[in-house]
Amino acid sequence: YWGLEAEDAGMAAAVARGNRITLSPADLSYLDMKYNPDTPLGQDWAALIEVDRAYDWNPGTFLKGVPESAVRGVEAPLWTETITDSADIEYMAFPRLPAYAELNWSPQSTHSWDSFRTRLAHQGPRWTEQGVNFYRSPLIPW
Repeated sequence: YWGLEAEDAGMAAAVARGNRITLSPADLSYLDMKYNPDTPLGQDWAALIEVDRAYDWNPGTFLKGVPESAVRGVEAPLWTETITDSADIEYMAFPRLPAYAELNWSPQSTHSWDSFRTRLAHQGPRWTEQGVNFYRSPLIPW
């Protein structure tokens, strides 16, 4: 599924026929969206996606008429119209990529923004040591 709406009759019909889907809502999971209006890279046509927005949604209940059992996971695409090198890729992907990983790999019942932001903060020193160019979100206590 690609789109901006939480309802898609075509997806609901496909699931009713037994298909499973991958979600890729542009306003929640596109890594090429800016974090905020001042982000030097990325686009903003779908939304501004700060780390909390990337993390704080439920793929299993996102699309009306699509049960959690039909959702294979979330895709986090990174279109490269504003990307020129690996450092740009890292900046747009981190720290949102770990948010999408947790959405995909752990049950919704275990998700907690407060817990996640604390755990995410511990990655900052590791990324710095590894030379990863990441966005230092003001929402995370780095």
